[in-house]
Amino acid sequence: MINSLVGWSLKKGLLSFGCGALLLTGSAMLYQQVRGAFVGGGEASETNPAPLKFTLIQGQASDLQGAFSVDSVNDYTVQRDGKDAFNLLVAHYKDSQGQERRSVLFPKSKQETSVSPSQTGLRQTIWEEAAKAISQNTPKDALVLSWWDDGQRIHFLSGREAWVSKPAVETFVSPVWNYLNGNLLMASDSEREHLSTMARWLTMDSDKALAEMRQKFGTSRPLYLLVTNDLLMRLGEMVDYGGTSLLFSSKTFPAHNNLHGDIAQIKQWAYEEGSGNYLVQKEGLHYHVWATPKSSVTEKNSLLVRLLSFVNSLKKLPEHVNLVYQSHWGGYLSIYKIDL
Repeated sequence: MINSLVGWSLKKGLLSFGCGALLLTGSAMLYQQVRGAFVGGGEASETNPAPLKFTLIQGQASDLQGAFSVDSVNDYTVQRDGKDAFNLLVAHYKDSQGQERRSVLFPKSKQETSVSPSQTGLRQTIWEEAAKAISQNTPKDALVLSWWDDGQRIHFLSGREAWVSKPAVETFVSPVWNYLNGNLLMASDSEREHLSTMARWLTMDSDKALAEMRQKFGTSRPLYLLVTNDLLMRLGEMVDYGGTSLLFSSKTFPAHNNLHGDIAQIKQWAYEEGSGNYLVQKEGLHYHVWATPKSSVTEKNSLLVRLLSFVNSLKKLPEHVNLVYQSHWGGYLSIYKIDL
């Protein structure tokens, strides 16, 4: 089972915890660029006043490797102020029942190397490694819970079923998803209910969420839960689907050559501004840090915080949950097995 991988991946994750920095490498998508593109309304216009420009070309289906043959690929370049912000792919394919499917993926540059991956290429590498672990080490009838775009990647890359994999109208308030609207399959009414339930589970008390999951799915099939740090940029979307509003203190720190000095500064800020439980993501020459607020049980006990790479998360996981895989890129992506 996938548990066999935890020895290696968890050691990597715990090493990162030991130095207090669960980091994504500097070639990841810039936080401010992506946050402004995927949140909606006033916040996006306030943090990123320049409008986005989209360029669409037909990608090469042969460049994508997944569990299914790709029929066609749309390649989107997103620019702001005349500069490339990031790229996205939308793969069109059919599942094993011949049903049309879509998957939002992160493209790799043909010129990039393992030493210098592109902004989105690193995320795709992380996903490919996770999907390989899923497909090789989980039963074929496994069901994976996640947010909708992560669900698309789970299905296309690993072949496993994702409980949520289509957006509904609430998603398209953001500039990027609104532009991709016509290229994504919309959730049915029942699938919209799955979105609402998933948003509520991720943002509610972890013990209550897990109890509801066990009650809903029973013991009919193996159940897994996948989360990524990018979910912190999707909290507004989850609220639109009926999730609980979660508030975090956040700040960007410059990165220096003295890692221990940087972490000491981050820890001091996390204790001054919040409860001392924080998550760090490195982006180029900066760290972006999220911290749970002081004296707030809502954020502290939420399923999202309990399972993401906050410094206290792996000290004591919720009952009936086992970490079975974590990406070695600073704990960006984690997969948990839910005991039913």
